[in-house]
Amino acid sequence: MPRFTARERRERYLREYQFQKKTGKPFFPYAVLHDTATSLFVVVLIIAMTLMWHHDFSSVPSDASAGRDGGFLGPAYEDRADPGTDSYDPRPEWYFFFLFQLLREFTTPQLLLFGTIIIPTIWMVLLIAWPFLDRRPERRVSRRPVAMVIGVAVPCMLLWLTWKGSAAPPVAGQAVKAAGVAVVKLNCGSCHTLGAAGITGQVGPSLDGVATGNLTYALAVDRLANGRGVMPSFKKQNGWTDKQVQCVADFLVTYAGGAGKPGPKASQAKDYPAVCTAAGGDFAKTVAP
Repeated sequence: MPRFTARERRERYLREYQFQKKTGKPFFPYAVLHDTATSLFVVVLIIAMTLMWHHDFSSVPSDASAGRDGGFLGPAYEDRADPGTDSYDPRPEWYFFFLFQLLREFTTPQLLLFGTIIIPTIWMVLLIAWPFLDRRPERRVSRRPVAMVIGVAVPCMLLWLTWKGSAAPPVAGQAVKAAGVAVVKLNCGSCHTLGAAGITGQVGPSLDGVATGNLTYALAVDRLANGRGVMPSFKKQNGWTDKQVQCVADFLVTYAGGAGKPGPKASQAKDYPAVCTAAGGDFAKTVAP
């Protein structure tokens, strides 16, 4: 086939455009045929995926409350909901993972509205307004650097947020059965996240975060006894004894940063769990309320 120059291609396009503008194409049968073919393809695809999903069903479980596997297209049905569980980790559908990740990035209450409503609204408004903002007739990719950068950056950012959201660790796991867990869950759960205690507070620093290697036994005792900022002094406010403060500090330094298991500073705990037993009451309990 002959190779046309850019000028010749443009002239051919303009001639075809003028011809179609004068003669046009009737709605029937052209548009009707295209819409029918596309709709038929979508329906056939849905039916095929449904048959594949049904074919991969596993056998019906003997336990009436158990779920049933449905292969790589998803389960046939899930386990019956247990209203008494305290280890369920709620997750959105995959197409909301980008918003889920934004919610995880903006952890302070003051920024939640900005991250979950204002930013997605700005994206949507720009998407609607962009054809009105960029009215240039230029079609060549190399001459539209700003539009191309934005057009590539936005889906890449959404894909990255979706991937990060899908790989996000659980916000909290099943509380460990260890001395001191009951008091930690009761007094620390409104501010801090710690999987070992089953708490998911978002106000203070996450004790399962990356920087928890900085949490030492001495620092934990100081914060519990003296407080700092919005954190109260539990020794003064709640009347904790030295043994009770030591018990909670031992628990925190043992499990902080360990995602439900002993963390990097666990060796600094002093007389744990014996000190919790000596403290008595809720401090000696090994099950969170």
